Amino acid sequence: MKEFTKFEREKLLQLLECKEEELKILTEKSTKILQEDYNTYELLLKILQQGFNIREATLLGILLGQKLGYEKAKAEIEEEIKDKLYRAFKNSQ
Repeated sequence: MKEFTKFEREKLLQLLECKEEELKILTEKSTKILQEDYNTYELLLKILQQGFNIREATLLGILLGQKLGYEKAKAEIEEEIKDKLYRAFKNSQ
């Protein structure tokens, strides 16, 4: 998970109307939830079960989207590389 820049952190603190320590706790909890091996439905359910308010749940949703987007891109790139290697091997024979 990427770290927030100073500007992003200040904006998040304003948006969530929380203190620096509360934001730290929120990001730690969200990181912990996202590191677990849940499907998307279970991840969203876990977020809602934490009792966060709507703004905090939205932030967790954004972080979840980042992670899922990264994982999907990673899988697609891996498949593309495997395919290219397979074709290169096949053409060399």
